[in-house]
Amino acid sequence: MRNLPSNLGVAAGYFLLAYATFNFLAAYGVFPAPLWPSASIALAAALMAGRRLWPGIYLGSFAANWLLFGASPAVAALIAVSNVVGPALGAALIRRTAKTTVPFFELRHVLWFVLFGALLHGLIAASGGVALAVMSNTVAASEAVTHWFLWTLSDAGGTFLFAPALLLWWQDRKVSLTLAQWLENGAVVLAALLLAAVMFFGIRGYFHPFSGLPYLLLVPLMWLTVRCSVRAGTGLLSLLALIAITGTIADAGPFHLLGAERPLLGVGLMVVAMGVSTLVVGALVSERRAAEQRLRELNESLEQRIAERTAELHRRATQDGLTGLANRTHFFEVGEAALAAARASGQSLSVLLIDMDRLKGINDTFGHGVGDDAIVTLAFACRACVRKGDVLGRLGGDEFAILLPAQSATEAGFIAARIEAHLAQPSSGGLHITASIGSAELRPQDGSLDDVLARADAAMYERKRQRFGDHHARVVRFRTC
Repeated sequence: MRNLPSNLGVAAGYFLLAYATFNFLAAYGVFPAPLWPSASIALAAALMAGRRLWPGIYLGSFAANWLLFGASPAVAALIAVSNVVGPALGAALIRRTAKTTVPFFELRHVLWFVLFGALLHGLIAASGGVALAVMSNTVAASEAVTHWFLWTLSDAGGTFLFAPALLLWWQDRKVSLTLAQWLENGAVVLAALLLAAVMFFGIRGYFHPFSGLPYLLLVPLMWLTVRCSVRAGTGLLSLLALIAITGTIADAGPFHLLGAERPLLGVGLMVVAMGVSTLVVGALVSERRAAEQRLRELNESLEQRIAERTAELHRRATQDGLTGLANRTHFFEVGEAALAAARASGQSLSVLLIDMDRLKGINDTFGHGVGDDAIVTLAFACRACVRKGDVLGRLGGDEFAILLPAQSATEAGFIAARIEAHLAQPSSGGLHITASIGSAELRPQDGSLDDVLARADAAMYERKRQRFGDHHARVVRFRTC
């Protein structure tokens, strides 16, 4: 029951288009119709909803053949079967091969639409309908081939008339265009409609050289398809086809040459040719845009990978792998630059030299993994006690240095005290870590950062000697100098 409203809507749309076409053409004595717009409703419904809307297609076709064309209920019922099988099989094959219900954005998908949605659909509907018409003596057997060809063209042309536009506009009803694009596309559409009106209502008589003139309408069609979208192109095609049909039936237009028995056949062929051209060009443009988008994404991904790789190379070149602090080389590069800046500005600059106490004992007792954790703990303590602009570096092993721009020796002493206090706090691992810290301030006679570090090293050595005695201090002194 939940599909009943949709099926009734499809049946009503199918029948109303058939009713309008039948009455419009019958008024001029022209039938069968060169284009059967109801075929668009049938294929669009089969593609969008599959078997759920087959009953609606069947009901609309049955009503049209019984009430409009005067077929008996039995014949109308059988013709309706072929009018369901054609679009249903075509839609199923499109969905299976193209994996989409809107097969207009890749060239191979357009091929499946033309082969299955238009040609196979038309062949099945025509074969079933003509066979039943011959069996019921509605069509003479000698005219079966002609009717079969016209019926196939009628359904195929009718499919191009509305189905692509219905499917594309139903898929996405949002239109995102700038004002300039609206003006450009509006001008193209208006010019195309005016040109079509002039062609199909202004040309009269049976002697004229304008039989090929309608194909100039391909120019605005292609322009709109390329510059805007295939959706806009198919929408314009539907409007142009309606103008062409109306003008031709009104005994005007370029297809009314002397000797032209079926001018509407020319309209049908024109619609098919323009429909195929619009879809092919639209698919090529869509494929190109998709390829350009993939290329942009690949370039962005490549740039991101290069940036990440460059950042990683830079990190490895400037950072210590264990602690994330500046390595020895980078610390000296930054330090020399800071020293030059301090001299130029006349500001003070101080350095702290930090050496962990008894690291060898930790390694021997607990293993090198615990020793590495102790080094990381010391680095964390140093990082927690300095300012954002200060530079921390691991010079090697258990030896660290901190560059303190615009800081005096007294201020550097306060920072050293904060680091020692931080280390004195109980750690989660239960390991007590201490460090000996020496400080030095930049002097006018210092020639390089090494001179400042040498005094800081001497201060650190004196601190360690006071705490652990001469022997341990001499070992450390030998190792760090």
